[in-house]
Amino acid sequence: MNIDYPKEWNELTKKERRIKIKELEQQKKLSSKRNKKIRNFLVITLIVGALLTAYIYSKRQTPQEVALKQEIDSVSLEGKVEDFSIEGRSHVSSGTDVSYKTNPPTSGDHLAQAENWGTYSKEIDDKAGVHGLEHGGVWISYKDISKEDIKVLEGIGKENSLSVIVSPRSANDVPIAVVSWGRMMKLESVDKAVIQKYIDTYKNDSPEKLAR
Repeated sequence: MNIDYPKEWNELTKKERRIKIKELEQQKKLSSKRNKKIRNFLVITLIVGALLTAYIYSKRQTPQEVALKQEIDSVSLEGKVEDFSIEGRSHVSSGTDVSYKTNPPTSGDHLAQAENWGTYSKEIDDKAGVHGLEHGGVWISYKDISKEDIKVLEGIGKENSLSVIVSPRSANDVPIAVVSWGRMMKLESVDKAVIQKYIDTYKNDSPEKLAR
């Protein structure tokens, strides 16, 4: 290591100069280590700060989202939800005809393969939908509603993409049916706050809690 030392050190003996140089080298090493620790600390601080900022930004709610949350919190499902007896939960083949006691079905025998969570533009097999209910999901089916209302329901499905199925269903006897395992809520029109309250309340109230 090249060391620049004061000229007055030339007046020291070789032994004294070596001692001084060694001390200076140690000081420089300590200073280098200290500077490295400071740099590492600053880098970590910047990374943590960036991650925290990103997290806070991702959690930031728009005024509309805040208003919706307040509306959901104030919603009461009393008198809106009907409970039904469980009709079974055995697996059947795709060609098997299963007669359900509710419309849409809320439980009963079903296909071995559950319908994937998501929104569908075409009808799904009731037996696949029932398996989704057994997994703790919520199935929102609709009939004869406007394109605008369909978009709202599909939006709910996307916001709850790991627990909700949205699909048309021509056999429905109401415009909108929201079902979970052993329960149903029928609606004449779209009410986003009420539907979200149902999802929050009854998701995973089922034999297999696989919804997220």
